[in-house]
Amino acid sequence: MSLVPERLRPFLAGLLGTIATGFGQFYLRRWLRGVGWLALAFAVTFAFVPEGTLMAMSSGEAIADSTALYPTMAVQFAGAFDAFLLAYRNRTDRDVTPDVDVPVVSEESPGMVTCPNCGKEVDADLEFCHWCTTEFPAADSE
Repeated sequence: MSLVPERLRPFLAGLLGTIATGFGQFYLRRWLRGVGWLALAFAVTFAFVPEGTLMAMSSGEAIADSTALYPTMAVQFAGAFDAFLLAYRNRTDRDVTPDVDVPVVSEESPGMVTCPNCGKEVDADLEFCHWCTTEFPAADSE
């Protein structure tokens, strides 16, 4: 069961990526990719932002030249765009594949179904996978 509708997930990932570098990837559970964007932001900051600007920021003073922060901002927005594209591609891949959200009845154990998202066995009476929170469509009742 997801709190965010699938159609809004790319926008939330992009918004989180603009708030803090790597947060969009962390939201999508792409931990290594998020750490990579965070490391890239630190590397670009220390390589391209002047030391005086960093000292002024750390002491809480006003920054005289905000253009010195453009390289760091570019990495942050590129990371946010990457998070948006990751979520958008994942969403459109699910929309293209028919019946991807329909659980598969397990042949080995009766009363169990296999989650189409994570592949783990789940009780057939549940309306969602308790492992990955994928919602299953409601069964048609006659």
